[in-house]
Amino acid sequence: MAPPIRCLLGMLGTDVHSKGIRTLAYMLRERGVEVIYLGEHNTVPGMIAAIQQEDPEIVGLSFSSGGYVSYTGQLIAAMRAAGLGEIPVMLGGQIHPDDRAELAEIGVAGQFGPGTSIDDVMAFLNGRLRAGAA
Repeated sequence: MAPPIRCLLGMLGTDVHSKGIRTLAYMLRERGVEVIYLGEHNTVPGMIAAIQQEDPEIVGLSFSSGGYVSYTGQLIAAMRAAGLGEIPVMLGGQIHPDDRAELAEIGVAGQFGPGTSIDDVMAFLNGRLRAGAA
């Protein structure tokens, strides 16, 4: 049996709409995922420090306001600079369809908007992180 998936979740910037990411954290925990929840108002350097300390298999960000392309790009660039580029990043929240291609181009591994089921998120996590493990 594989150990639980380690998922670090947080929000960058000043977005305070955290209900979605808090709900996701709860639902992932209910399905056996080990969640490290950083909450709101994180900075890129702070998230890099947490990623280095916590050693997650995946990082999840949530946004309900603009700026997500810039913030996510900054985090992914900083992760690569810190030697953490192999850790996939997933993004959830209010993602405009016109931004999806750019987010994929900067390295976002998974994008989840309103109405995404927890089964879809778990299928992504298991497929991305547990492919070949068993």
